[in-house]
Amino acid sequence: MDTISAMLQTHPNPGRFDLSALAACLSACLECLGCCTLCADACLNEQEHLAHLTKCITLNGQCADVCAATAGVLARAAQGDDEVIRAQLQACVAACRACAQECEAHAQMGMPHCQVCAECCRRCESACQRLLA
Repeated sequence: MDTISAMLQTHPNPGRFDLSALAACLSACLECLGCCTLCADACLNEQEHLAHLTKCITLNGQCADVCAATAGVLARAAQGDDEVIRAQLQACVAACRACAQECEAHAQMGMPHCQVCAECCRRCESACQRLLA
């Protein structure tokens, strides 16, 4: 059992979500935050291609911020407002999708950090969609 799952198991009022889906989504958001931040930094160090990576760097930053906010909202979901939670999850799906699409294009150009980031964004997108379902 991972730490987030253990924490949710000890919560006196874990809320209405399936705990394993909630833990998976929280973990995916935090992982995506890290991947996007690292990918942006890697893009900034692609000296030859930097001019072509500005959109990717921007989307990495936006996705990281949305994932951080989503993790925060989900960590307080027990008594949170359903509309706020749903809107935040939808925003995370959109940010992850946009970032993944951009990174996938750069991965095809030989940037392995963008491939790793795209895969991470797709996992987070899927985890948020499962929690929305």
